[in-house]
Amino acid sequence: MERRLQAGIKPTTLNRELYDLQSFLQFLADTGRAVEARLLAVEPLDTGAPLPRDVPVSQLCKLLAEVESAAKDQANRQAALDRAWLLLMLHSGLRTSEVRHLRLSNLDLARRQIRLEPGKGRQVRIVFLSREGVAALRAYLTVRGPAATDYVFINRHRPLGTGYCGKRLHNYGQPEAPAITPHRLRYSCATLLLNAGAPTHSVTVQRVLGHRYVQTTLRYARLYDRTVVNDYRRAMAVVEGGG
Repeated sequence: MERRLQAGIKPTTLNRELYDLQSFLQFLADTGRAVEARLLAVEPLDTGAPLPRDVPVSQLCKLLAEVESAAKDQANRQAALDRAWLLLMLHSGLRTSEVRHLRLSNLDLARRQIRLEPGKGRQVRIVFLSREGVAALRAYLTVRGPAATDYVFINRHRPLGTGYCGKRLHNYGQPEAPAITPHRLRYSCATLLLNAGAPTHSVTVQRVLGHRYVQTTLRYARLYDRTVVNDYRRAMAVVEGGG
């Protein structure tokens, strides 16, 4: 393993190869073949928790502009649908499954909130809506029309399928840009909230995203250069003032 690392093999690649090798050796052992037990005891390398990949601000602005432009066409019902669920993920941190399973009875647009029950881990949680999110929902519900189901988001008179949101984001995305996935919108929601001043040590972002542990939320605290500069200047003003 040390020689392969020195040869430039990445730890994640090495761990995957180790897993494949140990799986094969375990198969041989299960069939009665003689296997060196020490090979099965080799531990994978510690690669640390992977950082969430949010959407770059420039790419996010292009996506929103494209969706907004399509939604201006009042006859484009699907664009109104896309704008509504996209803002729920980006501004309120909803998961794809929560978007797909959202019911009309869960909406409280007057109070700008949604009651999700049950969410991931079968936890009931209250999600707050931005003004843009409420406006997008109202616009979509106007063109949604009556349906035989009380699911909020429907396509061709049926609830959204598991791959709907991902496919629509792919259609809106720029060919030269990295793919935007629904879950990356949740990452961006956390990053936007943290960079706007939501404290990382509080449970605010944790509850918005529905994380069980605050440590999960802290992984989202990826700061933009502007935030770092502002924090530095604020701290340095204190240092220089005290000197």
